[in-house]
Amino acid sequence: MDNLSHIKIKGFKSIKELDLEMQPINVLIGANGSGKSNFISVFRLLENIYNQRLQSYIKQNGGAERFLYFGRKTTDEIRINLTFSTGRDVVNGYLSVLRKDNENDTLYIEDFASIHNTKKYESPYYDEITSGYESLIKNHINDIAGYSKEFLEQCKLYHFHDTSSASGFKSFQDMGKNKFLDSFATNLAPFLYKLKTDFISDYQNIVSAVQTVAPYFQDFDFNIEGENILLRWQHVNDLSNLGFSAQTLSDGTARFICMATLFLQPKDLRPATIVLDEPEIGLHPDALVVLSEIIKAIANDGSQVIISTQSVALANCFEPDDFIVVDYEEGESKFERFGKDKQEALKAWLENYQMGTTWEEGLIGGLPK
Repeated sequence: MDNLSHIKIKGFKSIKELDLEMQPINVLIGANGSGKSNFISVFRLLENIYNQRLQSYIKQNGGAERFLYFGRKTTDEIRINLTFSTGRDVVNGYLSVLRKDNENDTLYIEDFASIHNTKKYESPYYDEITSGYESLIKNHINDIAGYSKEFLEQCKLYHFHDTSSASGFKSFQDMGKNKFLDSFATNLAPFLYKLKTDFISDYQNIVSAVQTVAPYFQDFDFNIEGENILLRWQHVNDLSNLGFSAQTLSDGTARFICMATLFLQPKDLRPATIVLDEPEIGLHPDALVVLSEIIKAIANDGSQVIISTQSVALANCFEPDDFIVVDYEEGESKFERFGKDKQEALKAWLENYQMGTTWEEGLIGGLPK
């Protein structure tokens, strides 16, 4: 599958206008309130567009006013334009235009799939898919739309912040909900059990990764009652072999288990584009190093990863080419790839210091102002 090579956004939340090149690894770094999470939430919006849940998503999140840059009095529409790299002269894309409907405090959508033979034509050809309140792209049968459908289906946003006693993966779950790991890992138990049953090598890679950051961890254990399954775990020194409840896992260990499962699942099951907001929360710096190595490995294996962070320790694990610096200036979020020109200007510094430290020292922007 082709990765996202370029994204343009206009009129969405704090993003007045954005034009950004995307790489296999994309690390958004910036201060609180700079707009990182708004960029991440674009992918949640796209997910709901694809799954024909746009209207319910808008309603659940406070109406059109919450989505339009400075509200309906300032902004008439949101535009999201995606370009997919093919490595060839033919470039495919997807354009979504969300226009305000003042009578109903909602947005209606027009979306298009595009194809552009850059050798023959100056501009892309756009095939209209939808003009209404829900996108029809999921059911659209068309070669031009194929790239857009595949990307939207294979681009997933994950959020593993809730590891409280009430979080879904710490309670009994339906054994049958095991096809894919869901966005909040509520089906972690049935999904891991499926991997242990059908993909033992990948399952063992997950166990080994968890053991690296939690040496006391022996293996996962599963309590099955009828059609339901509960996640448990075994301690390396537990001679009784009775195991422990997932409730006893620390927040950091629980989050790492979710992320290790996400990134190390079989390639055929793993989303092509993975989006994750602040993966560093609750993790020890040593665990962040392990996590970064896993991210680099799957990026080298063809996946695309988009993360946001405020962690110096995590940022220190990535290369300058991976970074997108986010600032909030003059009433809007601004995003800039840390390109070769900026790297050259800091060449002497970067020979001795890593990117997290460089950001912390205020040399690349992305700090409170």
